[in-house]
Amino acid sequence: MLPVYIRNNFIIAAAGAPDVFEALLAHASDPAVLDRRPDPERFTIREVIAHLADWEGVFQRRVKSMLSEETPELEMGDQTQMAIDHDYAHSDPARELVRFRAARAELVEIFRGVSADAWERAGIHRNWGRLTVEGALEMIGAHDGYHAAQIAQWLKA
Repeated sequence: MLPVYIRNNFIIAAAGAPDVFEALLAHASDPAVLDRRPDPERFTIREVIAHLADWEGVFQRRVKSMLSEETPELEMGDQTQMAIDHDYAHSDPARELVRFRAARAELVEIFRGVSADAWERAGIHRNWGRLTVEGALEMIGAHDGYHAAQIAQWLKA
């Protein structure tokens, strides 16, 4: 289990992620930049923001189920299908950022309310196995960092 101050740093980082993505988007107002795809296997900047907004719901449902159920099976989520179903390629990044910000605020409040003993509550993910509430917080930090780095790289491309 992480020291409390490290866990709190993860929560602070999670709370600040919408500001990071807003700052990055300030450099990507041109549709040509938003829709550039230097790597055909990865999302464009426009698609990343919609993806982030959608995945907040997945993260919330996973964490809530771990906190309320005994070793639940965790939602898988299909990012490719979500991108198709929600038409990420034609999404409005400003609107998606607002959606991400609101959902992230809810998720951060959930994390702030986790009791000391509940951080080790866990669920089972079909592909990864056992995941704790604390592990979910770490995963969210990694997910945010990955996409922030991706957008920074796309802005340089």
